[in-house]
Amino acid sequence: MSKLLFSEFKFSTKDTWKKQAEKELGENKTRIGSWEIAPDLFVEPYYTGENLEDEAISNLQNCQKKNPGWLNIPFISFDKAWPNNAKLKSSLESGADAVILDLTEMDLIKSELSKTLHGIRLSDTPIFFRTSINSENLFEEISRGAGYYLKGGIYNDPLANWMRTGNDFEEATENICKVLNQTKLMREFRPFMIESHVFHNAGANVVQELAFLLASTVHYLDKLTDAGISPLHALSRFFYSISIGTEYLTEISKLRALRFLYRKISRAYQVPDELCNVFIQAQTSTFYDSAHSAETNMIRSTSEAMSAVIGGCNGLSVQAFDHSFKHPIEFSERVARNVSSLLANESYLSAVADPGAGSYQIEMMSLKIADAAWELFLQTEEKGGLISAFKQGFIQSEIENSWQKKIDDLNGGKIMIGVNKYKSEVDSVYISEIDSSKNNFTDFLTLPNRNLSTTIFKK
Repeated sequence: MSKLLFSEFKFSTKDTWKKQAEKELGENKTRIGSWEIAPDLFVEPYYTGENLEDEAISNLQNCQKKNPGWLNIPFISFDKAWPNNAKLKSSLESGADAVILDLTEMDLIKSELSKTLHGIRLSDTPIFFRTSINSENLFEEISRGAGYYLKGGIYNDPLANWMRTGNDFEEATENICKVLNQTKLMREFRPFMIESHVFHNAGANVVQELAFLLASTVHYLDKLTDAGISPLHALSRFFYSISIGTEYLTEISKLRALRFLYRKISRAYQVPDELCNVFIQAQTSTFYDSAHSAETNMIRSTSEAMSAVIGGCNGLSVQAFDHSFKHPIEFSERVARNVSSLLANESYLSAVADPGAGSYQIEMMSLKIADAAWELFLQTEEKGGLISAFKQGFIQSEIENSWQKKIDDLNGGKIMIGVNKYKSEVDSVYISEIDSSKNNFTDFLTLPNRNLSTTIFKK
């Protein structure tokens, strides 16, 4: 910005702004206080340009997404071939740019998958296959007759599945290596993903979510490079799948912090910055979904989706408002898909590569979250890495503390629309039936996948 622009105004320091705010607030000036976004991680109520003079802010900005826009990626459940085929085509004609297809048993896939994908060119349309099935066998099925080049990927994190269920992940990692070698020339096909959902849905705060996500990333990189996969190949061919929660500014900052942390990992493996760009698929959280005021989920997911695109996601999946407790209806799926379309076509957020750039508050929050997450990541590595830390109960214990704080905040007056404020009469009756003495709202939420395999790995 030219120094002559608005030159008639004197430069104001941060202290000047503070004095003016205190003057205008008068006796309410105590409201100018910091707030906590994670345990012992505080941010100030406002920042100024002086705060952005730190070189670390410049480094963080350089890591952000360079190209505007994102893919609208709805979920579609795999059921019967021809109805699925019609739904896929309808979604792609009605705003979807890609699809995440939920798959089930392998025998069903072998007999039905080719029909489901009939008329859809996988070289043009990215299809992500959500499954825990052997990725090598799955790739063999989806590549049959699909041509030499595929887009999309396999939506599966074996390590996260192990933390949920205790199922072995070693064989799955070997299969990922094989598919990485088979798809070496398919630069837009990503054979595996690394997710934050297993931590987010168990109650992790943003710092824990990113720290343990980094630990997962390093575990995979070590395994893959030991198997002969180059660091560049491994780092450029997976994608992150991230849950986006209800804390609007914090979630924007979380995604920006993730790109900064990813760059620190890629540099540690000596991969040139210009060759290493991460793909982030963000999806609206189900952690705070209400099972008894489902339409509220629509409004909440819209705010979460806006955080995702301002934070710089490459792909956005908006969950249907009823998906947590039943098979979504066509209406709820259409509304979810259209949230992304509206943000892209009517808000024009798709015209800007990094909408959050330059916001003093967001820049500082991003850096603070990144620094705190890196510190916790290093603590996890000191305990032997993710696997060892999980078996020791360190990860479960850290997340349990965060979970309890979320519930205490909710019971202590933290506002959630439709849950503890602006409830309908039906909702109020339901809550009073839960526990009128304790006013406990946890049963009023869906709270998916909360256990982190506690039945298998005791703390």
